[in-house]
Amino acid sequence: MAQKAADPCRNCGAALAPGAAFCTLCGTAVANRAASPAQSSVSLQGPEAHTVPGIISVGAGATAPFVAPVQVGVDPRIAAATALVPGGAGRRLVAKIIDGVLPSLLIGVAALIGSLKVKVTQVGEFAQLDLTWLLVATSIASLLSLGYFIWLWLWEAKSGKTPGNLMLGLRTTNMDGGPAGLLAIFLRYLIVGVSSIVPTIGPILVLISNTWDANGKKQGWHDKVAHTLVFNVKAGRDPLETGGIAERVNYAPAPVSTISQVASPMAPHTPSPMASPAAARPFEAPAVAFHNQPASQGNPFAPPSNPQTHIPVDQGPITTVPGATSSAPPAYAPPVSAPSSFAPPAQVVGQVPPIADTLPDEEAGETRVRPLSQPQALRLTFDDGRTEDVGGAALIGRNPAGYDGEMISRLISIQDSSRSVSKTHLHVRVSGEGLWVTDRNSTNGSGITHPSGSMVPLAGGKPALAEPGSTVHFGDRHFVVGRA
Repeated sequence: MAQKAADPCRNCGAALAPGAAFCTLCGTAVANRAASPAQSSVSLQGPEAHTVPGIISVGAGATAPFVAPVQVGVDPRIAAATALVPGGAGRRLVAKIIDGVLPSLLIGVAALIGSLKVKVTQVGEFAQLDLTWLLVATSIASLLSLGYFIWLWLWEAKSGKTPGNLMLGLRTTNMDGGPAGLLAIFLRYLIVGVSSIVPTIGPILVLISNTWDANGKKQGWHDKVAHTLVFNVKAGRDPLETGGIAERVNYAPAPVSTISQVASPMAPHTPSPMASPAAARPFEAPAVAFHNQPASQGNPFAPPSNPQTHIPVDQGPITTVPGATSSAPPAYAPPVSAPSSFAPPAQVVGQVPPIADTLPDEEAGETRVRPLSQPQALRLTFDDGRTEDVGGAALIGRNPAGYDGEMISRLISIQDSSRSVSKTHLHVRVSGEGLWVTDRNSTNGSGITHPSGSMVPLAGGKPALAEPGSTVHFGDRHFVVGRA
């Protein structure tokens, strides 16, 4: 395909570049010459895109096509992580074996050392054994093992954890998903211990008895007696840190729609037939009619046709009262010798009373000194059994930190493996009424359940009062407000 020859400069004859406004050789301007597009240039005219009524495109280039928002659903990985998964029989058996390794080692080492210290003494025809060291070593090992089991009992009753549970991701809870308690864990240990009457086989059968549980809760025989549950927190959520077995309450702020219907600026404006100045200003004070203005035939509180910018001070005596009618004109007789007396005009029903020019002087009253009262400290009882006494201002979160210059008396750190609690989630302050709670614009939000049962979500940055007995939810955790 033949290309168009370049136009020459009218001054020097040099070839002009396509679209040039002046000659690059001599600098002469090129007049009356339309710029031609360069080769392989991209056209600025794009395809017609779908537009939204009421939205005017102001871009220089082609507008992108409008794509309606689509709900894509919930990530299945997140849904699976929020489910409760019972602990399997194999995990529970291995966890219990791990828990028993330490006392077994203690007793085994003590027996070995004691047996090496056994002395054999020949007395006549008999051999006398000295078992003193063996008894001492095994007694010490037994006492240490007893202390270990007491510590294990207390730890599992409060947090559902044991060394084996931590390694295999198991947690022991009550039927509501909270801490099991001392009595429940004691009953579990007692049943496993009684099953040792049949050595080895008895404890193993008890520990794996959840395999035959038909109710779907995977409870073993010792779980049914103690009313406990065991969950696999590696495959699902931890009920001890996420509010128990009940469905979690989400206090996250509602999503704000990014697309909303707006009135088109190109649409003609048609006033409503019912529109009126009075309807447009529903809170405007009614106008007061003065004696030098004609009475309105319609609404007595309608604004005058020619409102004045100031109120006349001395315009003669008042002869008429707005809203009152008279059959004969009033007669006016100036006083001769009687002292002048002023009577205020009758006030029209519904008329706004005049505002006093001067306000009462508050400083002229009696100054009263109010004694400062120190608010009583409050006790916060968290869902994992932990208690914290707060007497002033405190911050609650995974790693709380205050603003620069902020006066905070306490920082309360919360362990939350699900990361539903923000680093600085709540600001709390003790007062005489109760606990003032402020959400620090957290990700998962906060809320208060009052003693009456009403649940109120918290707006970010706005304090709300939690009376003693209220439950404050933050993320998947919560605490109860009480008196210290």
